[in-house]
Amino acid sequence: MSREQRRMDRKQRGSGSSGGAAAGPPSRRTPVKVAGGSRFPIIPIGIGVGVVIVVALLVYLVSQAGGSSSTPEARKAEADSSSSIPGTFIPSQGQGHFSYQFSLSRTPMPFCPGIAWSGAPEGQPSPTPGSPTPSPVVTGSPAAAVTDSHGNVLIVTPAPTDCRASNPPSSGQHLNVQNGVDVGGGNLIKLPPDPDVYPPEVVVPRDAIAHILEHAGVFVGYNCKDGDSACQDVVQKLTDLVNDRIDNHHERVVMSRDPDLVQGTIGMSSWTRELTIATTDWDARKGDVTAFISKNSCRVDLEGFCK
Repeated sequence: MSREQRRMDRKQRGSGSSGGAAAGPPSRRTPVKVAGGSRFPIIPIGIGVGVVIVVALLVYLVSQAGGSSSTPEARKAEADSSSSIPGTFIPSQGQGHFSYQFSLSRTPMPFCPGIAWSGAPEGQPSPTPGSPTPSPVVTGSPAAAVTDSHGNVLIVTPAPTDCRASNPPSSGQHLNVQNGVDVGGGNLIKLPPDPDVYPPEVVVPRDAIAHILEHAGVFVGYNCKDGDSACQDVVQKLTDLVNDRIDNHHERVVMSRDPDLVQGTIGMSSWTRELTIATTDWDARKGDVTAFISKNSCRVDLEGFCK
């Protein structure tokens, strides 16, 4: 069959029996229009963007809810009770956010029995300022007891979750991220506050301190009796030290006055670590303060703030 005959044969197969011109298959050179007259895939792209937003939101909520995104290294650091790390080891009381916003009228989570603080009930033992803050023993297996470098029992598992096991707090539930929070006298800050030294009129709420630590930070608090100029002189030296650690060493430190502390003391905490010293011991213990900040800033990085 010649090329011309084959061409005529294809033409006849494309004709209807009635002689009408039936439509053949569309030519590959003829563009097929998408419904609506546009070839731009708006709907698939919109679905894809929506999926990305939902996934990002879920990742954020999981990280804020407390820790499933934490690395094995962070969890190992959290549980490290080694006496070579500055401060007293306080086993983790967990993570998580309170469901409510901060309010000056709301009573904060209480300290556990035996924890020294400025409002300790009459008759409650109050350790000498500067000594390690004792933690309560709660129901659990004696084999699970944890001791500090002095041999003192800290906590028997499970750790309490309804009270603060150290002063300042060193873990546990805390206030969530909030902006423009009035902490008294019209002083507005965000929670958790950024690394900085805050003026005496700004008091970081007790229930926000653990959030600073969860963000790999160190909290430094102080409390001086009114008119105690020697204590205030130490606070100025402490301020200079903390500013240096922030400005020149880029460490994550938040410092503020802390009325929960026993008067005449400096109290510091990081996630699962706590150190309290008397201001009268500043000259002898200044190195301990520097070591605590230097070693514990970013030591437990539960949410990747130090990457």
